[in-house]
Amino acid sequence: QATKYELARDYDSAFRLYIKAAENFLHLSRSASATENEKSQCKKSASKALDRAERIKQMTEKSRSSTSSALGQSKGTTKLTPVSVDYFSLEEQSYVLKRGGNVNEAVFPLWHEPGPKFIQKQPRLSSLQSKYGAVWRNEVEGVLTEDRPIFPQDISQNIVTDCSVCASISCCIEHDKRFGSNVSIKIVAGPGCEFKLLLLFNGGWRRISIDAQLPYHPTLGVPLCLACKSSDIGQLEARKLIVSWPSILEKGYMALMGGYDFPGSNTTIDLHALTGWIPEYIEIRSATFESEKTWSRILKGYTSGSCMFTLGTGTRPGIQWRDRILLSTHSYAVIDVREEENGRFVTVLDSWARSDSLDIAPGERPDLLEIPWSEVLNVFEGIYLNWDPNIWPSSVIYHAMWRTSSDRKVCTHQVHAKLDRTGSDSEEIWVLLTRHINDTRQPGKFIACKVQVEDDEAGCSVVCDKQQVSHKGTFTNSPHVLTKTKIPMLNQSVSLSILVLCEDPAEDTGFDVTIFAPKHFRLNWEKDIPKFPFSKTLEDILTSKNSGGNHTYPTFMINPQYHLCICSSKQDKVRTARRTTVVVETNKDLPVQVMICWSQGQRLFEPAQKSIAATSGSYTHGLARLTTQLPPGNYSIIVSTFEPYQTGAFSLSVSSFANVEVTPIPQEGAGMYRKAIKGTWDTLSAAGGPSFNRYLQNPIYELNLPAQSQIMIRLQLLRPSAGVSLNVTIYPASVNRISSDRHVATSGPYDDPITGVVTSLTLLPKGQYWVIPSTYNPGTQSGFQLIVFSTLASIEVRPKLF
Repeated sequence: QATKYELARDYDSAFRLYIKAAENFLHLSRSASATENEKSQCKKSASKALDRAERIKQMTEKSRSSTSSALGQSKGTTKLTPVSVDYFSLEEQSYVLKRGGNVNEAVFPLWHEPGPKFIQKQPRLSSLQSKYGAVWRNEVEGVLTEDRPIFPQDISQNIVTDCSVCASISCCIEHDKRFGSNVSIKIVAGPGCEFKLLLLFNGGWRRISIDAQLPYHPTLGVPLCLACKSSDIGQLEARKLIVSWPSILEKGYMALMGGYDFPGSNTTIDLHALTGWIPEYIEIRSATFESEKTWSRILKGYTSGSCMFTLGTGTRPGIQWRDRILLSTHSYAVIDVREEENGRFVTVLDSWARSDSLDIAPGERPDLLEIPWSEVLNVFEGIYLNWDPNIWPSSVIYHAMWRTSSDRKVCTHQVHAKLDRTGSDSEEIWVLLTRHINDTRQPGKFIACKVQVEDDEAGCSVVCDKQQVSHKGTFTNSPHVLTKTKIPMLNQSVSLSILVLCEDPAEDTGFDVTIFAPKHFRLNWEKDIPKFPFSKTLEDILTSKNSGGNHTYPTFMINPQYHLCICSSKQDKVRTARRTTVVVETNKDLPVQVMICWSQGQRLFEPAQKSIAATSGSYTHGLARLTTQLPPGNYSIIVSTFEPYQTGAFSLSVSSFANVEVTPIPQEGAGMYRKAIKGTWDTLSAAGGPSFNRYLQNPIYELNLPAQSQIMIRLQLLRPSAGVSLNVTIYPASVNRISSDRHVATSGPYDDPITGVVTSLTLLPKGQYWVIPSTYNPGTQSGFQLIVFSTLASIEVRPKLF
């Protein structure tokens, strides 16, 4: 069909069909059911189709160039329509999953795919195993059919640095003991001494093929890997390490992760791979940590069987609970959670502690610690939870790639989902971002996930509190990022805008986005999102001179601001609101917010709640985004960081269905000379306003103008305080008695904005003037500063001497 269009000189259609044909041939060449000869033929056909598409492209570009040179324009020449990529196509989704099977230069196919026919090579030994001269032995026959029960405390970490794996397996065993779940026993015995393991990795359940050999000490005959201890420690002959299915499970996971020289992980990552349960990390030292809420969630989830729970220590040395020394950066399984009349307790298991020593009395378990919840919060730094995905009846998953880009330090990818609600309650949905790992030896790339709820009817982002000051959404080098989002009750149909970010990937990197929702929601990916026809992008820098922090700081007024003009169309007979999106992108360490305010495009100093047209909400690292409906008119865009003086380059992009113009708004006093004077209202000079009859006892400053000049003066408190109303007024110095109607400039009625008060820009003739800063109430002792802007360089401002 592409050839037919090419012969008919419909080069645009031919180009598009050749590209589509090449994609289909490449997809067929990757099919597991195709023979090697069929794969080779498909690749040749794909190459031919791409060659024809490239020839059409070169021909049309050459034709357009020659026509433009001859006629001064390209009118009438063929222009090829760019071929869009359908990221939801079976070919694209399959390609990402297939690429995710290449890990550490080995291939781990999806479980349902045939091949490879070979067993994975033996995992690389750790340095300690090599030091002991570990040898491979086959002593695990029948481990999948053995009747001996295994308990969590039977797991022994031994000499491999995989405490998180041992803790994860212990949690799985405990869950099976309580609920009969077999959550981690996904091992199938093959012919001979072959085992196939099922692990969730890089977007799909993968098959890991290994043999039955395990590393042993060459002379002592004990396993140098994860092993099990006998549960009956009263029998001396049973106090030895034996191998069982957990040893096979560890070996398979180590084969996937590159070897027994495992650099370490955390239990949420390992349990996600072993069971597919949703990972959640809670930082105990976080300012947003809620002890009561966290305990209630854990207790409910653990007792119902929908949650597995582990704890992690931090990097500080000398960690101790009562008389027990705990290891730094170590994972501890939790095998019981209970609330009793005398308190809340968790049973913590340490798979590294030795309970097989002859010095231990029968019944003692040094590997089990009964720790009160309040003391858990003091000893440990991280809570690691994994949730059963079956508690979420609705879920969808999307596989894609971050593509490398030379001109951007952060790669982004956006996807939208439609949520239709059938119930009326406010519900929480979870979004899990998982970064694919193709080389476990490389440091983890930093990733982040930003989720915004967009009201389909209103066509804008849903932000509960436009003036909320909060700080979240940091980048992490963990492969998993879990984001929780509340869907407001009034919204029956909403869209989720999910933006996933990856910092400076050196190569294309795969990822998955999974949405989990309650039963009252129907989930679907939105595949056809209309593109904005108009957009503008500006590059700017936050410096120490224009980074003012959030709106609770008096320096908020110096943040970068931009005049946004939404242009009206000639076809519009009424002022129709247009969907508009504003995005700020910066480095991963910078928390930013973007705000649109109603204005005439002028600089705003302290936006009121009613003047805010839209905001991106909480401050988030690396990126801030908002979507709203704006009628034609003028607005001010404010870009801010969470704290003052946080610096870095950023880009501001505005996209809309209306034509837009975006220009920077100059700083206050731009192009004028600036002079700052600090002063104090003390016990004698805190005289208050004119109505208290002591007005002239306030600090007075002489302003000398050697020539005519424009003047503007701002008064600010050095330490802003709510409720302190200010005024600054300029009087001619020649008058003997000052009255309110004889001033030449004033900041107006007393007011208490956090940014201070300012006079209007006033043209003053040559001469002397008095500047009087004052508070409304007498007795308000505080430091202040006067910032004098003038068009004249040689002005003098000094305290008046009496």
